[in-house]
Amino acid sequence: MTDKIKEPDIVKKDRLEDVADDVDSYPVMPLRNTVLFPQQVIPTYIGRERSLKLIDDLPQGKKLLVVVAQEDGSMENPEPDDLYAWGTLAVVLKVFDMPDKSKSAIIQGLDRVKLLSFTQKEPYFKAVVERVEDNEDEDLEVEALASNVRNSFQELIKIAPYLTDEHSGILTNITKVGRLADRVISLVTIPTKEKQDILEELNVKERMDKTTVLLNREIQRIELGEKIQSDVQDEISKTQREYFLREQMK
Repeated sequence: MTDKIKEPDIVKKDRLEDVADDVDSYPVMPLRNTVLFPQQVIPTYIGRERSLKLIDDLPQGKKLLVVVAQEDGSMENPEPDDLYAWGTLAVVLKVFDMPDKSKSAIIQGLDRVKLLSFTQKEPYFKAVVERVEDNEDEDLEVEALASNVRNSFQELIKIAPYLTDEHSGILTNITKVGRLADRVISLVTIPTKEKQDILEELNVKERMDKTTVLLNREIQRIELGEKIQSDVQDEISKTQREYFLREQMK
């Protein structure tokens, strides 16, 4: 039996409080087609000049930055107006130098942040940000929504080509409802704009509602695609049979 995928080892936030509490300005690194959620760990390729300089300038023992998605992922050199207004305070866990002088980094999200103002554009962006917390007034309705999200995610695992049975245990140890929504959406293949909408939603009930809608829509999309593929295959088979019969009658 295949081992379950486990939640990645993460840095405890209280280990970073002493370096983050009194700082409200951070370097900002744009991401293409990627939304990083709090507590999520991702690898990211770093090849743009601004981003390379930013990573090189991060001090030892205090590798904090804000990552924020571009509104248009195809843009090579985005300006502040090309970025979403909400991002994620993150810590760089590891940096790898690549043969082509680019870098690869492992980054862990810590907190949602709202970008208030940019204080620097060169050689990379810096911005004043506000760290924000979830509105987690959990009640029976929120618990029911959480149960529905778990069930819908299990249904999605059965049919989504990008998920496997190994993902079935990935939500087991998540107790906070807000984080549950974040984790699920981080694994679902949906447009960046829709993931960004989940990142910006601080009301946990609303976030769970939106997550439920997105999960159900993704399930319907995949099922419809499978039905269309099946219908096309049936039509091809029918055409081939008719052609074969006509050939036999000649």
